[in-house]
Parts: sequence; C-alpha cells; structure tokens
Amino acid sequence: MFLQGIVMTLVTGLVWCCIGIVYSRAAQKERGFYLFLFLSAFFFAVMSWCCAAPSPAEVGMVAEIAAIMIPAAAASQLGFLALGRAMRHGSHGVSWSIAQSAMLCPFAAGMFLFGEEVSPLRVAGMILLLASLVPLGRSQCGESAARGGRAFLIPAFLAFGLIGLQQTLTLLPNRIPGVDSAALSWRIPLYSLCGLGWIVAVIRFREFRIPGIALLALLNGALATVGQWTFYRALDLLVECDAAGIAYPLAVGSSVALFFLYTEWIRKERTGPAGMSGVLLAVLGMLLLAF
Repeated sequence: MFLQGIVMTLVTGLVWCCIGIVYSRAAQKERGFYLFLFLSAFFFAVMSWCCAAPSPAEVGMVAEIAAIMIPAAAASQLGFLALGRAMRHGSHGVSWSIAQSAMLCPFAAGMFLFGEEVSPLRVAGMILLLASLVPLGRSQCGESAARGGRAFLIPAFLAFGLIGLQQTLTLLPNRIPGVDSAALSWRIPLYSLCGLGWIVAVIRFREFRIPGIALLALLNGALATVGQWTFYRALDLLVECDAAGIAYPLAVGSSVALFFLYTEWIRKERTGPAGMSGVLLAVLGMLLLAF
C-alpha cells in the first residue's frame, strides 16, 4: 500500500507539472485569464460531478467537509490568479517554484498540529525550503524593478500564501472524527464549484471570445480532475500507512523539478545562478521533507 501511494504521488507530480505548463501558456496572453479560470473551473466541475460523483452520505458530515473544501478552493483560485500575474512579470519557472514551495505549510501543519514524525531530515528540508525563497526572490528583483517595483514579488508570494492555505485545508477532511469514504467522496465535487464564481469577472471585463483560451481551459480542467483524483488516492493510501505528510513533498517536488526543466529547455528561460540555486534548494528541501 505504501509503494502504491508513492507511485500515485509521483503521477500527481507529473500531472501538476502539466497544469503549470497550461497556466504558463495562458499567462502569456494579454487578455482572457479570467475566462481561462472560469472555463477551467467549469470543465473541472462537469468532469468531477460526472466522473467522480459523490456517494450518498450523512448531511452533517458533508456540511463539515464543505466548510473545509469550499474555503480551500477559494484560496486555490485566488492563489492561481496571483500566480498568473507573477508569470506575466517574471520568470515562469521561478514563479511556479515560489508558489509550489507553499507545500511547506501543510508539512508544518502535519508536524506541529497533527503529531506527524519530526526527524532531522524533515527539519533540514524545511530550512532549505525557506532558504530557497531568498534566491528565488532575488533572481527577479532587477527585472521586477524595471517593470514597476513589486509587480513580480507581491503576486508570487501572495500565491505562496494562498496555495499554502489551500494545501493545509485539504489535509483536514481525512481527520474529521468518524468520517467515512462516502463523506470523503464529496471532497472533489465540492472543491470544483468555487471557481465558477469567475463568471462575474468574465462579464465585468467582457472576456467572451479570446482565441485559444477554451482549448487551454479544457485541457486544464481535465488535468485538474485527474490531479485531484490521483492526489486524494495517494493521500488515502498514505494515511493508512501513517505517512500522509510525504504526499505534498513528493508531488510538489517532482512537479517543480519537471516544470523547471520545461522552462529551461522549452521556454529557454535563463534564470541565472540565483534562480537556479533557489530551485535546486527548493527541490532538495521538498525531497528531504518526504523522509
């Protein structure tokens, strides 16, 4: 069961890397990001309710899960909006690395709130992950200043905070006393509904027909559905082994490493020594957190 959980976690990392690539492509467009977020959420919701329809469960238990998953989804949506803005003002690889370093938050929650094992390697991983934010931020300071001071740093670190909140909240449903598999089956469907609120921004900014956005959103919605399913499957397997704390480090670490290779080899970004050292520190810190 442990090995199955590890394999499913690495598959999740690959899927999340693909999501990063789709976001990177959408962020390159001058207009249409709200439409992209709305259509992604719409496709995600349709596929979630059709392919992973929830089972009948006790109303009170579903309400408890909704009270966790809906705020988690709102934090995620706002976090990825901030990530898109960071990508428009700086390196996509560095933006993704800072945002995904937010997995430090669920790790700290697991260690300090849920009594998960504290080992020297995990402490070292946390220190390295925190340290990585310094060179990652510094690698963009010169470019950011030229484009308006804090145009990159504020959205990048805002994405860090919001995504960290989302990841921490998604650890909670499994820990509700007396929760069963029927109630847990509502996690993804409930999570999928929050992004539909982007329709307000779409109407406000009249982003109705933007070439290429619908295809990117469809792909993102499909990847989000697959990624949510594989992650929660990995989490459920690892919870049984009392190893849930390694789910985010392995998934996020692999996604950051793969996405960085994409930005270097395909996008031809040159993040410089500071950016590269920051990404390497982040990935190494994530890997240490898995032990």
